Amino acid sequence: MSGFVHFEHAPPRSWDQFEELCADTFQDEFQDYALVRNGRQGQAQDGVDIVARQGVLWPIGIQCKKKSRWPVKKITTQEIDAEIAKAKNFKPALQVFYLVSTAPDDGPLQEHVRKLNVQHKKQKLFEVVLIGWAELERRAKRHHSVAAKHFGSYSAAPPAPLIAAWQASGYKLHLDDEELRVAIREIIHDLGDFPNGRILIHQQETADLLFEIKKRQAASNQSLKEREAIVDLRDKLRQLRDRESTAAAGLRLLFGNKFLREMMTAWRDHASILVRSYVEQELDMQFSTVTGFEKIRIFPPGLTPDERIAVFMPPVDLAAIMQHRTELREKYPNLRSDNVSELPNAVRFKWAMPALVRRWVKALDSGRSAEELERAHWFDTAAWRFEQ
Repeated sequence: MSGFVHFEHAPPRSWDQFEELCADTFQDEFQDYALVRNGRQGQAQDGVDIVARQGVLWPIGIQCKKKSRWPVKKITTQEIDAEIAKAKNFKPALQVFYLVSTAPDDGPLQEHVRKLNVQHKKQKLFEVVLIGWAELERRAKRHHSVAAKHFGSYSAAPPAPLIAAWQASGYKLHLDDEELRVAIREIIHDLGDFPNGRILIHQQETADLLFEIKKRQAASNQSLKEREAIVDLRDKLRQLRDRESTAAAGLRLLFGNKFLREMMTAWRDHASILVRSYVEQELDMQFSTVTGFEKIRIFPPGLTPDERIAVFMPPVDLAAIMQHRTELREKYPNLRSDNVSELPNAVRFKWAMPALVRRWVKALDSGRSAEELERAHWFDTAAWRFEQ
């Protein structure tokens, strides 16, 4: 039995992380590796966040009860009835509907649901299952991989819980500016408490593609052409997942490295611009081939030819660099104005710094250590130069 059962954990702070926990828990509960999230924020979902199968029961709808403040303090019978009413519109008709929240388990609410199920059985409608936080936590901890991912490994090794799960679609993060600003500060603190904590980036396109692959794989008598089409989709899925992993690795570096973490804290007013730009540019597989952009080149101290980086940006931002350099030279004749830290903030944090983060992650992937990069002053933006 997992040692996790002896510990209690607070519910996740963010909506995305709570839905991630629900998806992982029920995927293992049902042994349903084709379980998918239903649509995205802003789309009509008929009260269903996750669609799953349990043996012959399909579809099963799971609603991860969202509140504006976390953890959810309570849930009412009126809210339960409202969610059930929405779920009745789901197509095809649900067989079972799970309503999962971070609210405490509640006896009167369970009684309310039992009475509803008596009515539903007579009307040949879906069964309703109400799950509160304690029950969800219990189910999650029955599956070691889920518990380790979300609560940290229960072993002699330092815990590595999931501390953030960010959603994106169309290469855009779902977090608005205010949410992102707070999330960045939370992650910095969480990584201080759990240095091995993990960050995930999920695109809706990845979930949609996985669902399409599973649907095609389930078809019988596949032709050679169809098998090849499935492999093509799997190639694309791998590309999307690689992009997500790289984006998460960059965030892990920014928030986890002591030198960079201190810079991110000092850049509080601009950190969210950097983070959003880095993630969205990294997820966009067409970003490096975008038309209508100009470029500058930036290079680190101790330049070698293969370390020069092209940074693409709209012409208006390139013009802003020229204007800014002219103003600096007039005001400070002896100031060297060709280092990255002297770029206009709009250019520095939206275009130049994301390019640096991508280069740092690439260097780490190639076998260089963070300590080596620090010794070479790669994390010191004032040591990086640019040329137009």
